[in-house]
Amino acid sequence: MDQLFPRFVSDIDPVAVYASDSRPARPDRPWLMLNMVTSPDGATSIDGVSGGLSSPEDRQVFAAIRGVADVILVAAETVRREGYGPPKTAPAAVAARTARNQAARPRVAVVSASLDLDFTAPVFQDRPPPLVLTVEAPPADRLAQAELAAEVHRTGIDRVDPVEAMTRMRQTGAEVVLAEGGPSLNGQLLAAGLLDELCWTISPALAGGESTRMADGAPPLLQRLRLERILVHGHTLFLRYLRH
Repeated sequence: MDQLFPRFVSDIDPVAVYASDSRPARPDRPWLMLNMVTSPDGATSIDGVSGGLSSPEDRQVFAAIRGVADVILVAAETVRREGYGPPKTAPAAVAARTARNQAARPRVAVVSASLDLDFTAPVFQDRPPPLVLTVEAPPADRLAQAELAAEVHRTGIDRVDPVEAMTRMRQTGAEVVLAEGGPSLNGQLLAAGLLDELCWTISPALAGGESTRMADGAPPLLQRLRLERILVHGHTLFLRYLRH
């Protein structure tokens, strides 16, 4: 893997590169990263899942980005479709995280208003348990199940309030939160003005179809970004943008 911008560097280590980036948390909320893979024509999934757009190189960068996060933030539908489990962390990444005074691996946070989740799924067998971010008054029977399997935070009336959710995660000690979708959650985070960093993999395959965009369902918003880095492996591009 090579770096093309801001200067050419051959044979880089993505784990070291992403770990060296500065991500200062605010007093009231963590630094928020968004990591997504799309096709050049904007598709975020093939047949409902992102795996068809991925590659071994994408998974290598995906692991490097996860390696710097304290919390992985994901919507319930993405958990169901992608079959989320406890995050896996390579021994080298564990050592680097320990040196940075981070937990050995990131914690998952699931956003769900309805709590329509399988609380026996592997992701809920992790320890410490995942965070579940839900509304103030979710279905009582589902809430009882959630509280047995996860650390539940309630905020928002009809849907989870993204600003308050970020505050709650900061209160748990999280300094860097990595959002992994889906597009509706991404749209809510963007609309709330929370995005600090975009990590975007462009897969070398046109998809067509009716896949949603990277951020979907939010009001129109123009948020300027600054290109910080371009990595390349084969025909796959890995771009890092920061909030301008």
